[in-house]
Amino acid sequence: MTEPSPLIQILTPDRWAGLSMNFIDAGFVGLLVKNGQLVRKLEPGRHFSFALPYLEQCQIILVDSKIRHLEVISQGDLVSQDQYLVNISLSVMYQVIDPKRVALDLSDPIAALTSAIKDNLGVIVNQLRLDQLNQAGRVQIRDYLLSHLDSFYTVGINLDDVRVSDINFPQKSGIIRQLEGLTSRAEAEHQAMLQAQFQPPLQRQGSDNKEVESSPDATLPPAGGTFVLSPAVAAQLGQPTRSPLPPTTLAEDTKVAILINLQSRLRVPLSVTPFTIGREADNRLVADDSLCSRHHACIDRRQDSHGQVGYQLTDVGSSNGTYLNGQRLTPHQPVWLKTQDRIKMGNEEWLVVTDA
Repeated sequence: MTEPSPLIQILTPDRWAGLSMNFIDAGFVGLLVKNGQLVRKLEPGRHFSFALPYLEQCQIILVDSKIRHLEVISQGDLVSQDQYLVNISLSVMYQVIDPKRVALDLSDPIAALTSAIKDNLGVIVNQLRLDQLNQAGRVQIRDYLLSHLDSFYTVGINLDDVRVSDINFPQKSGIIRQLEGLTSRAEAEHQAMLQAQFQPPLQRQGSDNKEVESSPDATLPPAGGTFVLSPAVAAQLGQPTRSPLPPTTLAEDTKVAILINLQSRLRVPLSVTPFTIGREADNRLVADDSLCSRHHACIDRRQDSHGQVGYQLTDVGSSNGTYLNGQRLTPHQPVWLKTQDRIKMGNEEWLVVTDA
């Protein structure tokens, strides 16, 4: 098996009295460079060039313009929408469309092409969940790359075709922490959030103090019970099932609003007030997001001027802000919530349900 020819070759023409003759083979483009400046592009065929001996230095740079093959393997640097690590292997067919850009402007055109491919992979993979990647991931990834060719034109290359060779999901301990720079506690919280997608994260505690598994579609507790974090999830989060100094707990016969995570579908009842949110473990909702502050926001249950009970959201001075329906809140100024409102903190977005 013969080795493929290099993408770029540099020739120094042999001259006689300053004159030289060179052949450019089919499938190549030549760039005549004199004293470091591009003089002209040479198409396949026979070409003559002249340079003053000892005073002018000439080179011919050959760029392969045929369709070439590149294997791209991404390991440990792609994350799905539901926060699973994804490894993808691609077989890419590409062709140089701008020889000057490839040969003279880029120090490593193959590395630039690989980086552009991985950047686009990161965008499309981050939009797909694990089940979507399993079912139709190959087709969607291929279609996305071939529909965003303009991002490859910037490196002077066009993608002719893309084939996804393999998609797999590593489950090695510590790999999430290495990828995102998480602490050990944050990694445990992250894993608990993933598990919450496949089993109900909340349980109901009845009057007999026995915990009963809630249905996945349950949004509010039945009469006579309130939602609490299950011991299994609480242990994974590194939090006690009951805080030593708990906030005010609402009465069992009081309906409470819930927050639904739009990415993981985790349901969290606002059964205590104040309901604090942030990265620190002393919050009622511990955020697994580097863009979220240690103490980010707070939700309080209050009565309005008409005696109606509702919920107020307050940004407690977070670095990256709290957004309600796309609008950034003014720190330390509470705003009333209504059902179907959307709260965004860092990368996480939550739906408010107050009238379920």
